[in-house]
Amino acid sequence: MDGVTPAEPTADVPASPMGRFEIPLAALASAIAFSTLLFVPLLGALGVPLAGVPLVRLTHRRGVVAGLIGCGLTAALVFGVAWAAAGPSDALAAAFVAAGVTLLPTASVGFLRAAADPSRCYLGLCVAGAAFIGAAFAAAAGGPGPGVGAQVAAGFDRLIPAAVESYARSGADAEMLARMRAVMETTREFVRQYLWGVLGALWVLAAAISFYGGARAARPVPTAEAARYETLRLPAAAAGLFVASGAAFGVLSGVGRRVAGNLLLPLLTLFFVAGLSIICHFFRRWFRVRLLRAGLYALAAYFPVNVGVALLGLFDWYVDFRRRGEGVRQS
Repeated sequence: MDGVTPAEPTADVPASPMGRFEIPLAALASAIAFSTLLFVPLLGALGVPLAGVPLVRLTHRRGVVAGLIGCGLTAALVFGVAWAAAGPSDALAAAFVAAGVTLLPTASVGFLRAAADPSRCYLGLCVAGAAFIGAAFAAAAGGPGPGVGAQVAAGFDRLIPAAVESYARSGADAEMLARMRAVMETTREFVRQYLWGVLGALWVLAAAISFYGGARAARPVPTAEAARYETLRLPAAAAGLFVASGAAFGVLSGVGRRVAGNLLLPLLTLFFVAGLSIICHFFRRWFRVRLLRAGLYALAAYFPVNVGVALLGLFDWYVDFRRRGEGVRQS
């Protein structure tokens, strides 16, 4: 990448008074972040991507072995909490997911400490997460119970009547209730058809938070300095895969269209993340007030602005917006 050289492996940071507690504290923070999902089903999902941040920070500071130990402790803590809250079967599933969402970002830092390119480390993390989700789907399909898609559809079937009843009690008219039910039923069918793609898209976002958020928290460690979000670049092959999957989604039908759509969703999210990194690159130079930058980043998530952000990421391999922007600014 232009202007960024992957950090060479360096010695871990000097010991601090809290050094002996750094591993259990990181594991505890990750377990607390993840466990919010168990008690606050919707908003608690926001804690899942944050669960990787303390352990990624730990790995930057103390090494891969310390990070792996922290991942094991996190999974054990989540297992205990889930057992107490929901029973042994749900506890195993929660511990499995917690291990995945923390172990993969931790392992990616191991490649970064071996002087790999930070952007490739993040891209590899996205691919590994997609494979992890696919393995979880395959394991669920081979089990005795209903598949993941059927479970999600059943969850929507329970949620839709409760939501409609809640709006009815709040005074919504019949037309609004019918419109809301139709939207939720359409969402249910979309999620059921493209669940792997939806989860893959969420993983791409979660991976960015874990990988780059953990690196930011670990600075000024050299490997963390190398992993800066504003320097993220995607290879041209990713753009080609996006175009091919989009064309397949538009032309094919049946299973082929479903496969293409499931691939298209995480790729679209990946280019949104890349486009937002370009915006971050310029915002850090143009706007010094962090609150203003945060508001502009939030605006980028809304339609149709998010489409433009994704297009930035899609065409960056060809245009190189950062280099052109610097050239315009200097002239």
